Amino acid sequence: MSPQELEACVLAGLLNGGATPDAFDVIATTPEESFSIAFHRRAFAEIKKQALANSMIDMMFVSEVLGGNSLVDLAQIMRQPATVPNLKGYAGKMVKAWRSRQLATLLQEGADGIRNAVNQDQRDQVVEHAVAKLLDMTGDTGDVQPVHISDLLPTYMDTVQKRLNGDAETRNLLTGIDELDSATGGINQQDLIVVAGRPGMGKTEFALKVVDGVTQRGGGALIFSMEMAAPQIVERSLAGAGNLSVSRLRNPKDMYDEDWARLTSAMGELVERDIWIVDATDLTVEQIRAVAETHKRRYPHLAMIMVDYLGLIRKPKAERNDLAVAHISRNLKTMAMRLHTPTFALSQLSRAVDSRPAAQRRPVMSDLRDSGSIEQDADSILFLYRDEVYNPESPAAGIAEVILGKSRFSAAGTVIYQEFKNGHFLSVDQHVGKEKTRIQLEAAKPQKGQRKYAEKYNTEPF
Repeated sequence: MSPQELEACVLAGLLNGGATPDAFDVIATTPEESFSIAFHRRAFAEIKKQALANSMIDMMFVSEVLGGNSLVDLAQIMRQPATVPNLKGYAGKMVKAWRSRQLATLLQEGADGIRNAVNQDQRDQVVEHAVAKLLDMTGDTGDVQPVHISDLLPTYMDTVQKRLNGDAETRNLLTGIDELDSATGGINQQDLIVVAGRPGMGKTEFALKVVDGVTQRGGGALIFSMEMAAPQIVERSLAGAGNLSVSRLRNPKDMYDEDWARLTSAMGELVERDIWIVDATDLTVEQIRAVAETHKRRYPHLAMIMVDYLGLIRKPKAERNDLAVAHISRNLKTMAMRLHTPTFALSQLSRAVDSRPAAQRRPVMSDLRDSGSIEQDADSILFLYRDEVYNPESPAAGIAEVILGKSRFSAAGTVIYQEFKNGHFLSVDQHVGKEKTRIQLEAAKPQKGQRKYAEKYNTEPF
């Protein structure tokens, strides 16, 4: 197979397969210079630009930028057979062929330079130059090619232009929780988001609300549920979509006509959503990554991954527990980066939270189990807190707090208030939530004991 045919196979694999993990690997490890034909080089440069900017590879958009007869030429290239499964293999062979051509050119230039040199000093300079270039060519870079900032600046300016046009929502993942999206600007495509809280705070329900918001906009969601069986996830999703309590669904004889109407409407909505559930237990993080990568190849529009939860992922053998947790959190972050898909990982908090005074039970970073690795790898950490879990008569009953413990694009400690009704997170006026929380904090403060009459007034005789 000629170098030109290899180049066509690589382009065909990228155009036919779309923005898959293999495509991003090829983009990261293939220099533009390895394409010997100018049109192939321009096409690859545009594919690379669109993939990095939009996580999308589409023939029509590439052709629109290239202009001319590019649509016909690209369509002809895409007819190459069996290119998608062998994309990385073709790319590897193409780069090796390019390096062979580079080496042949270098040796020829070195021989001509030595032959034409007039003295030994010139010959030494030719040899030193050739050796330096040879070391650069054969140096082990781990098959990773650096990207010059000049290649990234145009894509960023495209982002700025789209923000000016009011199209900023397409850049980041929106959770469907307007107040949270406003505070963070959305979730980046390569982010690991940890949702943490004590049992009963609503971690799974919160994550399912995000799934609902993402899939409502046409994105796909992949749920790894190691705590609940798939039917339970379905039950909770139906309850959320229909604004019904789970207990009502579990007692259908007590349901009214309005409840049945809501259930029917919820089923009609969810059947159209792209939601996939894996309810296998005792998975390793490597198995989670393998399933997610395969799913992303089949369904490139996958917009988010949910893992419920960190503590149930089978830990690898390690000298210490914190090293095992670090291995898991690092792999989840790597998965999000490799797949260009935000990953939401649920996590339990330390029991020490429950032993603190009533006014000090809101989570902080140190409450995360093995917080060092999780805190380091996570791009955002969302703490969930509901005071009524500890005090059913709390002034803040019915209010849930989403505390941004760590966020790269908003102030740490920002609180988003939600109404918690029928077991679901619902939008609420932020001023109302803040005021109820303030009253709760005032009520939780220790009250000063009343002073005795003798301490208030002087009882000594005149």
